[in-house]
Amino acid sequence: MKLIVLAVLSTVVAGCTSAPTDLSVDASTAKTFSVKKITDSGKSTKQLDQENQELIEAKLAEVLNFCLPRLSGYEQKSANQARMAYWLSMSGLLAGSVAVPALAAASPSANAAWVAGLGGWAGATNFAGQALKESGLSGSAIAQTRNEIIRGVTDQIEAASDGAKTFEERRNALMKARASCVMYEIAVPTIPSNA
Repeated sequence: MKLIVLAVLSTVVAGCTSAPTDLSVDASTAKTFSVKKITDSGKSTKQLDQENQELIEAKLAEVLNFCLPRLSGYEQKSANQARMAYWLSMSGLLAGSVAVPALAAASPSANAAWVAGLGGWAGATNFAGQALKESGLSGSAIAQTRNEIIRGVTDQIEAASDGAKTFEERRNALMKARASCVMYEIAVPTIPSNA
């Protein structure tokens, strides 16, 4: 019985804290993204301004379409990781504060193996919860990174949407927003799907 409890404990802890094995990013992140100002000597300044405005708006939509699935998808991963860390912690809490005292009070010698196993589980889940938190796999790290990147992307999107700014300022803001979304894939830790 002790070996079964130990085997289950080892599997859960190892599975929850193992490093990701698939370290690839989406192929679209490497796609070249550029915004080149339209300059045509045969058009009036008003026509050029209108075409460049339409270009910025089209590229803004492209950046938003690029960023949205990345930022939204990781929101679900954050929630899943937080839920997993929570239930791992709760199982240890119940084992250590309810099951162990009840079994020890009922018959300490008859339940010694269960008391030892569940007591070990309680301690190990506490350790595993800390390990998840410290390695960024508890869900909170993803949420924090996501929120920081969203703030940066929001600032850049606001700049790109500001018609009072120059074309170059707006183009640079779009480039920075897209780069932030690419960096998000690199910055956020993940739990392998086979865990």
